[in-house]
Amino acid sequence: MTITKVKILRFCLLSALILMLNTSFACKVVPPLSNPVVNEIYKATYHFHFHEVDSLIRANDTYYTNDLRFNLAVVNYYWWRLISGEKNDRFSSLVSKRIEKIKTIYSKDKTDWNDEQLFLLISVYAYSARVSLLDYSYYSALSDLSHYYSLLKVTFEREEQYKPFYLTSGLYYFFAGYAKEKMPLLSPVLYYYKSGNMEKGLLYIKTAEQSADFEISQEAKYFLMKINYDVYQNYTEAAKYCNQLLAVYPENLLFQLYIFRISLALDQVANARARLTIMESSARNNNQLTGDEKESFTKLAKKDLEEYNRKNK
Repeated sequence: MTITKVKILRFCLLSALILMLNTSFACKVVPPLSNPVVNEIYKATYHFHFHEVDSLIRANDTYYTNDLRFNLAVVNYYWWRLISGEKNDRFSSLVSKRIEKIKTIYSKDKTDWNDEQLFLLISVYAYSARVSLLDYSYYSALSDLSHYYSLLKVTFEREEQYKPFYLTSGLYYFFAGYAKEKMPLLSPVLYYYKSGNMEKGLLYIKTAEQSADFEISQEAKYFLMKINYDVYQNYTEAAKYCNQLLAVYPENLLFQLYIFRISLALDQVANARARLTIMESSARNNNQLTGDEKESFTKLAKKDLEEYNRKNK
């Protein structure tokens, strides 16, 4: 196999992993033990209180200009705006500039980074790769994905030392195992990466879900919902985790969209229609969203319902 073909396959593997890990929506790995301002930014973001987040950023951006956790929280917020209906040059530019700022601040040898910094920077490069892929900047995405994996592999076998690694390692083990099983085209280059194991990965993610750190636990619930919905089609189990997320973030339109989709998958059409009504009301009554954001997820739900009705005529 030529070097060029190997590089292409590596890129395909890493792209597949990063896209599966984070889905077509948001990557939401969040920092443990963060300061109150960072916690408020994440909380307001997931509650879809976007004007509140804008105010928090304006009030604190100068003070926390070199703070990794703060800047990552801002990246996360800008990404949510991108996937919530504001897919425009403004937010694409804002998220890219913030990511480059973080990379500049942390452009030192990774041997100097502590466990928390490694955990957070894994998220930075995951976001960066997806922004590059969104903009069709494939060379940039390849560089980001390579950095993502090089950081990730440093943390393997250190999960007991720093328990949030159960989440990042678990996601890798699960989806690398999935890629080996479902993507035979990638098998020639799997040799270059740590072996995946779906069972081990799922166990690690469930360990993270039991974490005393609330945000890590919530993040693990999100991926357990996604894995059960997308990979195993275990919709009852997916509903369990989705309802737990909605109990904390009832205004979150993405989570509302998923419980709607789960209801359709279970052929609970009346429940799905009720969920759609709730979603429309939630979006309409949220004065912190733009017009596009009020309609974005409800349009997706209506499209899904139309498709379901066509298939079940």
